[in-house]
Formats: sequence, C-alpha cells, structure tokens
Amino acid sequence: MNTPMTPPIRLDAISKCYRIFQNPQDRFKQALLDRFQGVLGRKSASPLYREHWALRDVSFELQPGEAVGVLGRNGAGKSTLLQIIAGTLEPSAGIVQTTGRITALLELGSGFNPEFTGRENVFLNAQILGLSREDALARFDDIAAFADIGDFIDQPVKTYSSGMMMRLAFAVQTAVEPKVLIVDEALSVGDMFFQAKCMARISRLVDSGVALLFVSHDISTVRQLCQRAVLLDGGIVRSMGAAATVSDQYVKLQLEDRNQSARIAAGNVSTSSDTVVNIETEGLRAGTEPDYSAMQDMAFGQEAFQKRAQHHRVSNDHAEIVNVQMLRKDDHSADFDFDDEATIRVFVRFAKDLSNLNLSIKIRTLQGTDVAFFDTRLQGEMSRHYQTGTNYLFEWAIKLPLLHGNYALAAGLAHPPEELGADWIFVDIVPHAYEFRMAPRKNGMIDGFVSLPTSLTIKKVAPKMV
Repeated sequence: MNTPMTPPIRLDAISKCYRIFQNPQDRFKQALLDRFQGVLGRKSASPLYREHWALRDVSFELQPGEAVGVLGRNGAGKSTLLQIIAGTLEPSAGIVQTTGRITALLELGSGFNPEFTGRENVFLNAQILGLSREDALARFDDIAAFADIGDFIDQPVKTYSSGMMMRLAFAVQTAVEPKVLIVDEALSVGDMFFQAKCMARISRLVDSGVALLFVSHDISTVRQLCQRAVLLDGGIVRSMGAAATVSDQYVKLQLEDRNQSARIAAGNVSTSSDTVVNIETEGLRAGTEPDYSAMQDMAFGQEAFQKRAQHHRVSNDHAEIVNVQMLRKDDHSADFDFDDEATIRVFVRFAKDLSNLNLSIKIRTLQGTDVAFFDTRLQGEMSRHYQTGTNYLFEWAIKLPLLHGNYALAAGLAHPPEELGADWIFVDIVPHAYEFRMAPRKNGMIDGFVSLPTSLTIKKVAPKMV
C-alpha cells in the first residue's frame, strides 16, 4: 500500500495583519495598553492603530517537482507570503506546514554577514542550512565555480556589487540539495548570461523533484518555468491554476491599472471630434469603398470568437474587436503547414471617432510564450482616422515559418503615449482571439519557434599569399 506523499508546503488559511501607527509614541502607548488592560480587567480602549491585512485566508499546496509562480502587483502580499513560508515571519492566523530543507532567495544579501568574506559566508550559510562543515567543504569548489566571482571570494561581502552578491547567494542556496527553493525577484540583478545559467539550474532542480516557488514580474519567465501560478491581489488569492491562464489575468489587472491612471480627459486621447469622414464612402476595409462580401464574411466564426474573447478582456468601449479570423488560400482554416502563406483578419467596430490608434497582433504558444509580433505602427499606418459607427477590416498577409504545435493569436487596440514617460491607453485587448495548429515541417524539423527569412552566400576564400 502506497503512503500518500506529504507536500513540501501546505498553507491553510494564512493571514497576516500589520498594525499601522501614526507616530512612534502611539506604538509605545498601545504596547502598554495591551500589557496592562488584561491584567487590570478593564474594557479595552479604542486602539491607537489601524489594521492592514497583507494576507487573508491564503491556502494552497506545493507538490514535489512542481514549479508554482506567485504573481501580483506591488503591495499584493507576495513577499509577505514568501517570508512566512521561509519562516522569517509569523502569520497572524492560519497553519503553515513545511517538510524538508527550504532555501530562499528573498532580500538581496539576507543571511550574509557583510564583514565576512565570501568564503566565510559560504560556510556560515551552509551550516545554517543544515550542512556539516565537511559537507560544506566538499561542495565549496562547485559553489565558487558557479558563482564565478574570482578572487572576490576572499574579500568582505560589503565590497560586493549587487550582482556578485546574488551570484554567491544563488550558488549557495541551490547547492545544498533543498526540498523547496523560493526565489523572489533576486535574479533580476544578474547579467543575462548568469540568469540563463540560473534558469538552467532551476529547471534541473525541479526535474529532480525540488519544489519551486517563484516570484517575478517577468511573465514570460513565469510561463516558461512554472506549471501553475497563484495571483495575489490585495492579500487575497484572486486566481489559481495553469500559469498561462493566471498570468493572462495578471496582465489584465495591469492593463486596467494603466487605463485607470492614464489621462483620458478630452483632448488627451486622440478622439478626433474634428475629423470629418464621409460615412457613405468609408468602407469596411480601411480606406476603400464598402466591401459587402467582407461584411457578410465578418460573421464567420464570430460566436466562437466572442466566447474566447471574454477571458481576461480589457476594454474602454471606444472600439471593439468583433472577430478575428485566419485564412489559408482564401479558405478559413485553423491548420497550416510550415511556411504557409496566411491571411489574418481583424474586424473592428468603432463607437467613437478615433485616431493615433495602434492595432497589434501577437502569435503565442498556448502556454503563453510570445513568438512573433506585428502592428500598424511598424507598418506606418498611424495617421488614419476611424469613424463612429463604422466597421473596419484590418487584413494581414504573412508567412508562417513556425515550429509544429498549437498557437494562439492575441489582438489589441491601444493609443501609444503622446509624450515620453506617459502610459499607453488600452482600448480593447483580447489575449486569446484565435487558435491554430502548425503541422510538422515535411523536410525536417526546425530547432526553435520560428525560422526567420534569411539570405545566404557561400564563397570560396583563396589562401593568403605569403
């Protein structure tokens, strides 16, 4: 009879409340009230603080060999959650159950004594994590080689750059055979080559059965590393599930934040009330006479599109993407061969007169990895004016030199910033607009998502005359 495997991490209704005082004196007074009111048996006076719940009723399990991403805006409670799991912070309520060795990369430099050398800190950290000095000594060469900081290993840590500190911390934390690895944005300070080396080591650890809890604002990294994700918002779990699905919800929150903060007062958004367009001569296809065959074709697959489009859509109701289609040799299709010529159609209905509007298309894997991107801005088509109550057809002719597999299209309408540092204003974003499949390349597979068009010349070079 098989015994059920105990999960490395189990959280049951974890909550964390902080007391927020207006001044330090109130903190001292409240400490006296808390201490003596119970002894004196008096009724509690009004508290001198307000409560801030960083986490409320967070529950989930992390299984061996599972990578789970933690997503959320600043202040969502991500770091608080990781500190509670790592044992450096006590929850206000709930139960935390952990098994095995947990290593955590939280605040940069945490666990290091700045006066000690890198070598001394390696042995100190290894022993804190449960290794004997002999085990630490046996692993030191591998740790030093992975960190690759040269002679600085024998210099005080206070002389290290943030990148060097992260290198040494990561090398130590991943070399001690943890059962759970917790990473909180620490890799963002490393150079691109070391980040790639870290990702490769993390993947190997997960494959070997190590459970990973990974916090990052880099959506593509979360999608690449993690099978599941948790979305925290205001200390509450808003969503939990497949990494691609949850990360789309996180992107939606970010887009809604930007739209809310963007300046959408009259005159800031290019809603060209002074633009005059003749509705009788403005066609379905942008810039042409009305194309009634295309208008009839607009309904093909529209019901299925509307169902897909409801997932994590963001819109300000100024314009609406009403359908997205793909065609192969003028026929609607969801199946393509390598290097096929395809047509992508995006139908848009405008509820306001708009200009300075960008339409973008992303080709992405079903796991959420972005593969290709194109938009009207790159095509030099930002000067058009779109009229209220009019439908437009944006039609792209592209080739598909893509790796075999399943893909999706994401479509978006947005106003680019009118001045440096301003936010984009998102009009309608549909993260999952269409799905299609690529068949294996008949003349041999490609290694990578896309084979870019290239031009090759091969020349015979005469030996240099001596």
